[in-house]
Amino acid sequence: MSVDDYLDLYNYAKAINDGQWQADIIESLKNHKETAAEQQRMDSVKELWNRFDEINLLLMELFDKLRNQEEDPESDRWKERIWELKLERITLAKQIQERYIKIR
Repeated sequence: MSVDDYLDLYNYAKAINDGQWQADIIESLKNHKETAAEQQRMDSVKELWNRFDEINLLLMELFDKLRNQEEDPESDRWKERIWELKLERITLAKQIQERYIKIR
């Protein structure tokens, strides 16, 4: 829920004189910022995992090309791209690991 939703509920709780509900809503608003930051970290990790999966698919395609067409003039370029992707995957793995440590 957005902050505006909480404020609307708070106003309604005030209108019906429900003090306990108002207190609960205020508590939820205090925790909302922390919850939003946690969600943002989780989304960031999901994006990293998506890129990690994309790299793995690209690597599999390139390895298949090399296996099937090793004598192709493009094979040197494919090998170079494989190394670039492997390095990127290592960097992503480190970033994922750092974020998991912060999440837990």
